[in-house]
Amino acid sequence: MAVPNAPSSASAVIGRHPAAIVRAGFVCLAFVALILGYIGLDQYFVGEALEGRGFLNLLYSDLQLFVLGSDPLQEATNFPPALQVARFAAPAVTMFAVAEAVRLLLSAELRRMRMRNARGHAIVCGDSAAAVTLARGLAAARRPAVLVRSTATDPFELRRGRLFRITGDATDPDVLRGAGARRATTIYACSDDGATNVAIAAAAGRVVAAGGGRARVYAQIHDPDRVVALQARRLGVHAAPGLRLDFFNLDQLAVQVLLAERPTVAVGGRAPRLLVAGDAMFVRALLVALARDWRLRRPDPAMRAEVDLVSPDAPRVLHALHLRYAVLGEACAITAYASDVPDMLSAEPERRYDEAFLCYRDEEQGLQVALTAHELWHRVRGTVLVPVDRLAGLTDAFGDAAGRPLLDEVDGKIRLFAKNAVACRPELIAEDLVERLARLIHERYVVACRESPDPFTDQAALVDWILLDDDRRGSNRALAVSIGAKLHSIGCTIVARSGTDDFCLTPGEVEKLAEAEQDRWSRAACARGWRYGTRLDRAAKLSPYVRPWRDLPDEHREKTRAAVRDLPAVLADAGFQVIRLTDGRAQRVTAGTP
Repeated sequence: MAVPNAPSSASAVIGRHPAAIVRAGFVCLAFVALILGYIGLDQYFVGEALEGRGFLNLLYSDLQLFVLGSDPLQEATNFPPALQVARFAAPAVTMFAVAEAVRLLLSAELRRMRMRNARGHAIVCGDSAAAVTLARGLAAARRPAVLVRSTATDPFELRRGRLFRITGDATDPDVLRGAGARRATTIYACSDDGATNVAIAAAAGRVVAAGGGRARVYAQIHDPDRVVALQARRLGVHAAPGLRLDFFNLDQLAVQVLLAERPTVAVGGRAPRLLVAGDAMFVRALLVALARDWRLRRPDPAMRAEVDLVSPDAPRVLHALHLRYAVLGEACAITAYASDVPDMLSAEPERRYDEAFLCYRDEEQGLQVALTAHELWHRVRGTVLVPVDRLAGLTDAFGDAAGRPLLDEVDGKIRLFAKNAVACRPELIAEDLVERLARLIHERYVVACRESPDPFTDQAALVDWILLDDDRRGSNRALAVSIGAKLHSIGCTIVARSGTDDFCLTPGEVEKLAEAEQDRWSRAACARGWRYGTRLDRAAKLSPYVRPWRDLPDEHREKTRAAVRDLPAVLADAGFQVIRLTDGRAQRVTAGTP
C-alpha cells in the first residue's frame, strides 16, 4: 500500500525544498570529486612513475582540482578515468559555491534595500515571547512584517510567511531606519523590559517624525500602574501630534478577550458571586474589567456583584484599586481575605460561587490549587479558570478544540486560559487609549439612559460598542481625542488617579468647554457630510444641531454641558484624575462625578 505513494511523496518533498535538494546534491558531488580525484591522482602517479607519491602530496594536489588546476597535471594530457571525472566535477562544485556566495550577498543587500524602502509593513521589536507570538500572527495573516531582535536567534515558527528579520538594538534610530520605520504603518515594542520599550517608542517617534511618516507606535508595559501613568502623560498632550502612540498591557487585553467570551451576567435574577484568588498582576485587570462589564449589563443599578478577593496582600491590593478606579465601588461589593484559598473556604463554609479565577504569579501554584482544592469544585457552580502563559501548552490537555481532554477536567470545572496567546493580536493592541476612552464614554451614556429613561433618547445608540454604527463611534473617538486640549484650555492636566475626592468644573469652565465641544462637533459633522436641517434625518445627514452654540435650543445645550461635566468621571473610570495647575504647582483634585 505504501509503495505507490512513494514517488508522489518524494515529488512533494522536492517541490517544497528545491534549493535544499540542489545544495545537498552539490555537497555529494564535492565528496565524489574529492574521492575520485585522490584515486585518479594515485593512479596517475603510478602510471607516470612520478616521485612524491605520498598521502599529503596526493591530498594537496587533489584539493587543487577545486581551484581549476593541479601542479602534477600542468603538462599532462592522458589521465585515468577517475581523474577525468574529478577534473570537471571539482571546478563545478567551486563554481556553484561562488555563485551561491554571490547570491547570498546580493540577497542580503537586496533584503536590506527592500526593508529600508518598504511601505505599509509592521515592525516588531524585542526578544520576548510576546514579540515572537505577535510576529507569528502577522506572518500567519500574510501581513508584511520586520522582526528586530538583539540576537540572531531565529525561532522555527518564524521561518515562513512575509517576515524579514534584523539583528540589532531597536533603541538605535539607525536600526529602525534599516527596518523601514519611516514608511511602516505600525511599530510594536515588545521586549521584556518596560523601560526599554519606552526607549524604543521614543526612537521610533523620532524616526517617523523625521521621515514624515504616520506610523502607530505601541509600547508594551508590564506594570499596570506604570501603564496608567504613561497613558496620562500621553492623553495630557494638548497639541495634535502626527505620531499615534499608546502603551498597552497584555493582562488588560487578555481580560478583554476573556469577558467577551464569558460576560458578567445575572444568575437567577441576582448579582453574580465570584472568587478571585492569587497574587498576579492579572488580578487587578480582572477586577476592574469585571466591574465595568457588570455595570453595563446589570438589570438593576442597585445590584452589585459579590467578589471575594483571596491572597496574602488582598487588603492592600483592594485599597489601591479603590483609590484608582471608582467603578469598583459602584458595581462590586468586594471582600478581601488575607489568606489562601483552602483556609478561606474552611473559614467560610457557607460561601458559594458562580465562577472562580485563580491568578498566581507562579502558574504552577495556581494549577496546583485548582487540582487539589477539592472543596472548591463543590463550591463553584461554573468553572475554575486558571490564567497561564508559560504553561499555555497544557490548555488543550483539559479539552482541545474537538472536546477530547487528555486530563480529567472534573466535569468541566477546570479550564486553563492562555492569556498572552490570546492577547498578542494586532487588532486588540490597535484598540488604543483613544478607543478605550471612546468606549467608556459610550458605555456611560448607555448606563445613564437606562437608569434615567428619556422618551427622546435615540434607541439606536443604546447598543454594545461593537454594534454601534461608524458615525457614532467616530464621534465618541473625536471627543476622546479632544480631552487633553479641553483640559489644557482651562489650566488643567491629567495624572494617574490616587484618591477619592471629587473634581468639580466651575460653571464658567463648563460653559467654555461646552461651547468648544459644540464647535468641534459641528466642524467634524460638516466634514463628514452633515448639514443643518429642521429635523434629524440620518439618511440624508440633516441635523438641527449643526449650528453655532448661541443658536442651539436650551435642551441640547444642557445635554452638551452634561457631557462636559461627565468627562472627569469618564477619566476616573479609566484610572485617571484631573489636577489644576496654579502658579506652576499642581493642586491635586481627584476626578469623580461632581
